[in-house]
Amino acid sequence: QNAFFCPDPDKVAELESYMDQLRRDQDSVGAEITVIADGVPVGLGEPVFDRLDADLAHGLMSINAVKGIEIGAGFGCIAQRGSEHRDEMTPEGFLSNHAGGVLGGISSGQPIVARLALKPTSSITTPGRSIDVHGEPVEVITKGRHDPCVGIRATPIAEAMMAITLLDHWLRHRGQNADVSVDTPRLGQR
Repeated sequence: QNAFFCPDPDKVAELESYMDQLRRDQDSVGAEITVIADGVPVGLGEPVFDRLDADLAHGLMSINAVKGIEIGAGFGCIAQRGSEHRDEMTPEGFLSNHAGGVLGGISSGQPIVARLALKPTSSITTPGRSIDVHGEPVEVITKGRHDPCVGIRATPIAEAMMAITLLDHWLRHRGQNADVSVDTPRLGQR
């Protein structure tokens, strides 16, 4: 674990240097965060109104500075054919996870993968242009704390939002299906 939540510890020094330079430049950058939930049970969600992927996107988009969400392959799926994108199953398990763990609005038992795009914060100490209440031009300078990248702070928030959304769906599923038991075999566990 490090201050940047970066999975590559060899990049931490480079990130520290980059953030220091952004502070000196009085500027900011955006970020892309990937959040993964393992061990999610099969069957959470609904096929139409309470789709798991829609609720995940709803929750994750409610985080400040988030401007885009991808579940699984996301926008990358437009470059694939259906024969490439489909998540085929074998008795040993799924062969891919392009859908990001959600098929037809319902969890598939695979890891749920979401990517978030965060904008660079506009509250920087570099002067900017705006207008006053009379429509006249004014210069805006943000005073106080300056985060060169809000993506760093957003990482644990995104993890928590995904966990809250999954728990909400698990509680609904449990409330609707508490007395239902099935002997459906789990893929890859014979």
